[in-house]
Amino acid sequence: MIHIVNGDVVGSKLGNLPGDVLVWREMYDFGPLSEDISEENWIHRRASFFEKKLAIPAKLFSRNCKDQNRFLDELPRKKEIVLWFEHDRYDQTMLMYLLNELSKKEYMNLWLVTIDEYEGVEPFYGLGQLSSQQLEGLYYQKKQLVTDEQIIEAITGWRAYTSKNPIDIEKWMASSKEKLPFLKQAFQSHLSFFPSVHTGLNKVETLVLNYLDNNTCSFGELFQSISMQRINDGISDLYFAAMLNELMNGPYPLLECDYPLPNYQNPEPNSKLRLTSHGLDVLSGQKVHCEFVECDWWIGGVFQKENKWFWYGNKLIKKGD
Repeated sequence: MIHIVNGDVVGSKLGNLPGDVLVWREMYDFGPLSEDISEENWIHRRASFFEKKLAIPAKLFSRNCKDQNRFLDELPRKKEIVLWFEHDRYDQTMLMYLLNELSKKEYMNLWLVTIDEYEGVEPFYGLGQLSSQQLEGLYYQKKQLVTDEQIIEAITGWRAYTSKNPIDIEKWMASSKEKLPFLKQAFQSHLSFFPSVHTGLNKVETLVLNYLDNNTCSFGELFQSISMQRINDGISDLYFAAMLNELMNGPYPLLECDYPLPNYQNPEPNSKLRLTSHGLDVLSGQKVHCEFVECDWWIGGVFQKENKWFWYGNKLIKKGD
């Protein structure tokens, strides 16, 4: 038996259960995604982006991806695999990816432990909050066999998620039978990462600027505040720092800080952040962020630099169409 989890905290608490633990190290809520390129090109493109935005060495990233894929390739096809994933966007995108890959490799003995709440734990952010005993209880009480319908939903969901056209996600959501109970909710969270045509900011960036209006605070304080308001994202501190760095790029930065934001090489959240005059102009509606900066950013399969999708009211539109 193999338990696949998304983090070391959960993995370290499963020692009393039968089987081995594999911590899957990736971030499918971040960076280039596409279904129409080879695995080698996929890894190369993502490794370059992660090095540029998060300071994760490209060689380290590539080696880890290849080692993980090789591990899956070498498992016996009848091996029992238990997938541990919670409700948020980070976990649900990883679950989609793994169900896709495992189904391609014709694994037949897949099980799932997935929750969005736990009695007595409020607010519930994720499985890492639970003790070893509580996780063992989930294994024996909540573990369910992955069905063909769930695999189909993961395959079609992943195809929509990695599409260059986010309307494919809306179509998927409209037709979903919610066999994977938290995937539709994760997609709703995902779509909110597309910017508004009126400000050039997405929902998370808007929360950041509002929090910093007339306020200087530490990166740690800001990350905690936004995370508590966005519990369906599962956004990591490195992702959050990379997103803030984008707001500080270009000739008209919206934010400024007194110390570099956390990255893989320097994880310390010591920096203080504040709004610039340009940030205040965007927040007040006088300027649109995307009009004076190139957006070197991916939202699922959409590269915003080439395919500029925005929210216009409650409708996604492609600028220029």
